[in-house]
Amino acid sequence: MKELIEKAKEIHKRLKELFPEPHRPNRTPLEQAVFTVLSQNTTDLNASRCLERLKRATGGKLLEIPQLTTDELVEAIRPCGMFKQKERALRELVSRWPRLEEKLRELPPEEGIKLLTELPYIGPKTARVILTFGFGKNTFPIDTHCKKVLSRLGIFPKGWSTEEISRFFEKHFSARFNRELHYNLIRLGRRVCKARKPECERCPLRNLCSYRRR
Repeated sequence: MKELIEKAKEIHKRLKELFPEPHRPNRTPLEQAVFTVLSQNTTDLNASRCLERLKRATGGKLLEIPQLTTDELVEAIRPCGMFKQKERALRELVSRWPRLEEKLRELPPEEGIKLLTELPYIGPKTARVILTFGFGKNTFPIDTHCKKVLSRLGIFPKGWSTEEISRFFEKHFSARFNRELHYNLIRLGRRVCKARKPECERCPLRNLCSYRRR
């Protein structure tokens, strides 16, 4: 375990050198929660556009999302895809939000995850994103890019689930460490460790990577 912790620290260090500008979310907790639901299975750009469409549809008052008609809500979020599921998820989430936000501020991360995943179409990854970027909680979400990079690196024992990997980071590292590493793994996955043609020669992690060695 000590060796694994040291490898994680080294990966974090190298990625901070590659991406010196940290990600600083500037959304309110509610905006972050709505954005995170919208971003499922689509790009951040699409999710940002749909968030702005929802703001226009509600006159800037996202708490009024449940008062939108089905046609109004679906029209606002249609570009993000999966709009029927996301419509239901947003109605449930926002209708409970004032009390839910209060609880999420107070609860430890594991209880916050449990509370959020009781809502429709919100899984552990989505819950973790809401908690870390909306509330500054110590969680480690693993999205498609994180999973791809970590899988290629091969630093975790075979058979570990994404849930086990998330809990490893949450146990051994701080909220800031995990938030920075999560987002920098996404940046690396998008710009360097691409799905089809990874640019291994310019990757700062290449000498740590089992995919590169193969």
